[in-house]
Amino acid sequence: MNKTRSKYLVHAVILRTGLDSAEFDDAKAGHPLERRLNRLERITASYRGRIDGRTRNTLQMTFDTANAALLSACEMQHRCAVLPQVAKQRLALRIGIHQGLIRQRARDGADNTQDIAMRLAVADDGIVVSELVVQSLNPELRELTRPFDDIPLDIAVHKVDWRREIPSAAFGGESFWPANMASNPVGPYLVLHHGLKTIEATQENPLVTIGRDPTSDLVVVDFFVSRNHCLIERQAKYIVLTDTSTNGTSVLPDTGEEFLVKNNFVVLKGKGLLFFGRPFKGERRGAVRFEAY
Repeated sequence: MNKTRSKYLVHAVILRTGLDSAEFDDAKAGHPLERRLNRLERITASYRGRIDGRTRNTLQMTFDTANAALLSACEMQHRCAVLPQVAKQRLALRIGIHQGLIRQRARDGADNTQDIAMRLAVADDGIVVSELVVQSLNPELRELTRPFDDIPLDIAVHKVDWRREIPSAAFGGESFWPANMASNPVGPYLVLHHGLKTIEATQENPLVTIGRDPTSDLVVVDFFVSRNHCLIERQAKYIVLTDTSTNGTSVLPDTGEEFLVKNNFVVLKGKGLLFFGRPFKGERRGAVRFEAY
């Protein structure tokens, strides 16, 4: 008996529209296409997705859950929307998502998941998903979708209102640092868990920015969170959090008492929770889990 499991394929394409789109030169324009694709790749990694393919203006990604696929797609749209456009040009990001099956044997037949995902990527600055994806979403994320009839496909499809605020409950539970990744680290390391999203501070990318600014590495949309709330840096021997906010950052270690960091810095050690702009007060929702050694 062949075992199968679901996969969620995301197809993203960046299209050029404008008066001189046929003569567009990405290098002369300052690499706006490459900049957007690089940003999509980083978002994919933070939601533990896999890159299946990349061309000059497309990216194919696979995720293990519908929630991760949709949340990453929403963040891709938010993060690209704030990038500057090119004179006489407009770069539109189109994203399609479809559910398929990962088969244990290659001879089980052709898989048309990628083709359908590509055909769903039709809306400028939009996200279109198949009914199978919608059925696999948690209830909070399902509220972002509505039926979409503008595609000549034999399957039901939905459009996603990615501009709506996503409630923190939609991110589900925490994911934890895999034990095999924490063994024998080179120098200090940091991992942050925010719902389905995971961010690491590495030798190549030692700085993590947090705030309401859409260009932050970790975007936290909350009234009490500053635009550029804080940053966490992997230094030579320590992991240092520097608060630059109005309301401060509360740190709740797993072993120890909660303390507030405001316009100051602190060394993070061990495991715990971070609350941006508010104290703990017994409510963990919206917190960021940290592990620093």
